[in-house]
Amino acid sequence: MASIVRIKEILGASTAASSLWVWLGAPVLLALRLYSSLAPALVREWAEFSHLSHGFAVPLIAAYLVWCRREHLRDVRPEPSLWGLPLLVVGLGALVVGVHSEESFIARISLPVTLLGLTVFLAGSTAARYLWIGIAYLVFMIPLPWTTFKLLAYRSRVFDADVSAVALDWLGVPVYQEGVLLHLAAVTLEVADGCSSVQSISALLALGVAYVSVVRRPTAIRVGLVVMTLPLAITSNIIRLVTIAIGVHYFGVWTLQSAYHTFAGSVNFLLTLLLLLVLDTALVRWAGSRA
Repeated sequence: MASIVRIKEILGASTAASSLWVWLGAPVLLALRLYSSLAPALVREWAEFSHLSHGFAVPLIAAYLVWCRREHLRDVRPEPSLWGLPLLVVGLGALVVGVHSEESFIARISLPVTLLGLTVFLAGSTAARYLWIGIAYLVFMIPLPWTTFKLLAYRSRVFDADVSAVALDWLGVPVYQEGVLLHLAAVTLEVADGCSSVQSISALLALGVAYVSVVRRPTAIRVGLVVMTLPLAITSNIIRLVTIAIGVHYFGVWTLQSAYHTFAGSVNFLLTLLLLLVLDTALVRWAGSRA
């Protein structure tokens, strides 16, 4: 008798999960079809600019974040809610405005809003509670407006140069800073757009959010890790700039041709991941010592 009840429970959960995906499947595909005209230009930007190349991975990571919550979704039955309608209207309205005004950022950023509104409207708040993280994660695949990016990039270059100059002076490397230029004894280095912290911030924030979404940690530690991802990303880039300058000073300009300098995005990614793991370990031990 107990085994029969268990079988019914499993079948009921399976039916609930199936009905949820069936209920959402066609409307979501229709919504994606509405946005399909935006995809070619977006993909070209991912391919053309190295600091945007993480966009190719974002939809896959978003799908994985949803898949990680499949156990919870098995018990969720569709419960349509009118609370999703305002979000849906705002998302579709932003799409129309963005397309007709040729503001690609507005049109693109409306996609997560539309998908979230559609989820709440058709499946209810319970389903949205488990699906929102995957939907919201799609924000990381959308580039900032070009004018905003250039402004942030310049300010980032100046800040990175300021901190790098102080660090080099403290480490005993003779340096004279002039804006984004670092004058060493034998060569002048420029903190160019490709060397600024802002280039990799979006990708590294995406890394931090993905990391805290899959590890089991108290909420306070998760929030702390996400908040610290930004300063860790900036720190990683400054470490890279300082070590490159040290290499040029002591070993010559040939170090600028090394993979460490050429593949700046990969180096920053690995350094930030390392710092994130160290911080996570420290926070877990701190929390354990206070328990």
